[in-house]
Amino acid sequence: MTSNLVTVARLVTGGAVAMALTGCVVPRAQYDRLVTEHHSANQARVRLESELAKREGEVAELRGTLNDDARTSADSEARIHQLEQALQEAQSRLAGPFGDIEGLSLVANSEGFTILMQDKLLFDSGSTTIKQDGQSALSVVAREIVSNGYDQVRIDGHTDSDPVRMTKEMYPRGNHELAAERALSVFEYLTGKGKVPKDIFSLASYGPNRPLVTGQTADAKAKNRRVEIHVRVPAN
Repeated sequence: MTSNLVTVARLVTGGAVAMALTGCVVPRAQYDRLVTEHHSANQARVRLESELAKREGEVAELRGTLNDDARTSADSEARIHQLEQALQEAQSRLAGPFGDIEGLSLVANSEGFTILMQDKLLFDSGSTTIKQDGQSALSVVAREIVSNGYDQVRIDGHTDSDPVRMTKEMYPRGNHELAAERALSVFEYLTGKGKVPKDIFSLASYGPNRPLVTGQTADAKAKNRRVEIHVRVPAN
């Protein structure tokens, strides 16, 4: 035993490593190279395992995103169907009371529907006082809002691009002020005689900045002078 150890020691000193158990002798340089390669292989394995774990995490995240997208798509389809149904039901309910009232239409929007009322139905030129026909139409709108529990409504005032002339002293700020006052008149009627809760409303004045149609013909200007009542249909 002692003799074997001495032999191993001498071989190591002389630049070789003795493999006592197998009986073979490996040169020291080759041994060092094998150790280095083994160490490098271990490092590479660790890097690969880390990269694999990272990729697995990315795949899991991607699967989660795809699942979320699928749920979102399904939710979107359900919401679209709900809005379409709400629009059809509103059209059906309002068809009788509105009848063929000129200057009034009902269209879809991204959150519900919009009741579009041209100013010839609501106001005289340059005025903010609601006419009788306009009051009758707004009473129907009020019942539609209250009976269906709609809780978010926005009233937008719009004008054509012609400057305010006849009532310039009343509306020195021009079309934006006139549009704001008209939206406010509709708000006051709906919340007053219409008994719609005030806290569901917001108001906006766009003046001539959001025309429905372009051009300066009398017909184009008439279509652009309007009040829009945007009704949000709550999600199920």
